[in-house]
Order: sequence, then structure tokens, then C-alpha cells
Amino acid sequence: MVSSLSGVLRTAKRYGDYGANFLLGTGADRIGKEIGMAVKGRARKAVGMSIPQAIGAGVKKGIARNHAELAKNGGFLRNLWANIKNTPSAMGKGWSEGAGIFSKIGKAVKPLGKLMPFIMNALWLAQSIPDIVARTKDEGIWGGIKEAGKAVVKMGVFSVSAAVGSTFGIAGMLALPIAAGMVTDMIVGKSYGEKKAEAEAEKEQAQQQQNPFAQQSKVGQKLDITSAA
Repeated sequence: MVSSLSGVLRTAKRYGDYGANFLLGTGADRIGKEIGMAVKGRARKAVGMSIPQAIGAGVKKGIARNHAELAKNGGFLRNLWANIKNTPSAMGKGWSEGAGIFSKIGKAVKPLGKLMPFIMNALWLAQSIPDIVARTKDEGIWGGIKEAGKAVVKMGVFSVSAAVGSTFGIAGMLALPIAAGMVTDMIVGKSYGEKKAEAEAEKEQAQQQQNPFAQQSKVGQKLDITSAA
């Protein structure tokens, strides 16, 4: 009984590490870049591999590299803490290795790249908290869970699509996340805050249309404009 429970906990920890690294670490970025390289690679055209097959191969390779990275670094939290701890010294080393001022700045800033996925995704989740809290208040815990799930899906899609787009240059890095975000909104829906704001705007517009005084005021404004002309 104890050994089976221990096995379950180890499995949960392992998949928790994978999920955390995908959402907050480098997992989504790694998988996205592998997809992009597989799609645009010459090998795909040489062997006649279709785009869906290339996407599948990229996902498989990205997941394998992601798992290997986590195993090497002792899990998501240890890897993140190591990156945070080593960044100041790496930035100082990069500055000292630079030949000129721009070279020094470039090499000093480069180590921050390892932390950028965590910073950007953490900010994404932070801005979703008000929507999750508001929906939980209005619809209960299940509503909050659904809103949290929606935020996670959107963040994952954005992170992967941005990484895929980056393999095609700046235009791809900007255009693909926008297109992917529009499709995701159509599938999972807009955020709770956006839906609530739209509903309130429609309600206010309906009230104005039903208000005879507001309609008379609009008619009067048109008559004034006409007479002024």
C-alpha cells in the first residue's frame, strides 16, 4: 500500500514538473521551436513529409528534449532557481567579455533569455487572476476552475505559437500568435472580464434605445445639425 502510494506521488510529481515547465518554464518554447524547425526543415521536403506529420514529429522531439532537460536539472523548481541564482554572475561575465559598449550590453542581457519564458508566462497568469476571482464570485468554484483552465489554454497556445513563429522570423513571431489567439477565442471563448464588459455595454445600449427621452434628445441633435448646415 505504502509503495503504491509512493509510486503515485512520484508520478504526480514528475507530470507536475512537466506541466509547470511547459506553462512557466521553457517547455512551450522548446516544443514550439522544434515544431517550427520540423515544418520548415529541408528534410521534411526531401522525404515527402506532410505538415501535420512534421508538426507531430516536432512535438515528439520537443517533449523528449524537454523531459531530458528536466531530468538533467533535477526538475522545474531546481532548474528555475539555478537560472535565477546564476543570472547575475552570467550577466557580469557577459559584460566583461564584450568588446565595445553595445557588445557588452548584448552579452550582459543574453542570460536573461533563460528567465524570459517564466517572467512572461507568470505575468500572463497574474493578469488572469481578476477574471478567475470574479467568475468564482459569480458562478462558484466550478466557474473559477473553468476560467483558470481557459487562461492556461490561451497561455499555452500563445507560448507555443510564438515559438513556432520565431523560427520564421519577426513577422511569423508576431503574426502567428495573433492568428492562433483568434482561433482559440473562437473555440474556448473570450475571458470573463471581456464577456462581462460586452454584456454590460449591450445592456446599456438596450436601455438607451428604450428610453424615449434619449431618443428625443438624439432627434433634437440631428435637427440642430441640419438647421446649422
